[in-house]
Amino acid sequence: MRIVLTGATGFIGGWLLRRLMADHEVICLTRKADGLPSHANVKIVSQDLTKPLETAKLPASVDAIIHMAQSRQFRKFPEEAQDIFDVNVSSTQRLLDYARKVKVGQFILASSGGVCGYPARPALESDPPDLLNHYLTTKYAAETLVQSYSNQFVPLILRYFFVYGEGQRRMFMPSLVERVLHGKAVTVNGQTGVAMNPIHVSDAVEATVRALELDRAEVINVAGPDVTTIMDLARRIGQAAGREPVYQFEAEKGPLAMIASIEKMRLRLGVTPKISLHDGIARVVADVRSTG
Repeated sequence: MRIVLTGATGFIGGWLLRRLMADHEVICLTRKADGLPSHANVKIVSQDLTKPLETAKLPASVDAIIHMAQSRQFRKFPEEAQDIFDVNVSSTQRLLDYARKVKVGQFILASSGGVCGYPARPALESDPPDLLNHYLTTKYAAETLVQSYSNQFVPLILRYFFVYGEGQRRMFMPSLVERVLHGKAVTVNGQTGVAMNPIHVSDAVEATVRALELDRAEVINVAGPDVTTIMDLARRIGQAAGREPVYQFEAEKGPLAMIASIEKMRLRLGVTPKISLHDGIARVVADVRSTG
């Protein structure tokens, strides 16, 4: 297949690129090519996703588009609200128009499990949105744009829940590992903190690759089989690292659970995650330690 990929310099996108390039031609749209592999199947196209798409640089025939990119300014609201909107929403519309013109088969959008808020039970793909912030609002806006093209190609929405793994930095899991390793307090709301079911990046990539085989529109949660909490994660990290976690408890803010139902991932994608939370945490602890 010939695949256009955005976000190849990001965490999930980088893992995905290395998986795809063995069997497919991958055209990477990126502002900076730093760190991208040199490979016969990888073509790099310079593109700032906050700007109009330079379609003259892109192929006239493409089998699939995988839109993994998100604004790196997602934490800086409202100061960087325009950048967040441009990358998460405007670039999606531009890519959709390009996809229509080159007659792609599938358009895969990387979205967030957070668009459903903190439901009282495992989140289903059919649950209504509960948009907690500007970033999640832009991700859901991109979802609706992609779904509106269902008569042009197969629109696929993958909602990732707490993806973690080796090579990730400045995000939830590695930051938690660093706190435990350095003896810094882990903040816990209520008795246990937020509940979740994280997924190792290799399993998230497997789900993404399998989505290329689908022939009808879908919204699918991508999450792990093991449910955990902030307190339990810190304990597991401490066991893997040989360190005793330090906790700082805060008042209960109400039920905080961002747990995904993964039945659809298993049934439609045929993916059952292979990396257990125990093994995944051990890998991240070793990776963080290896880089100081």
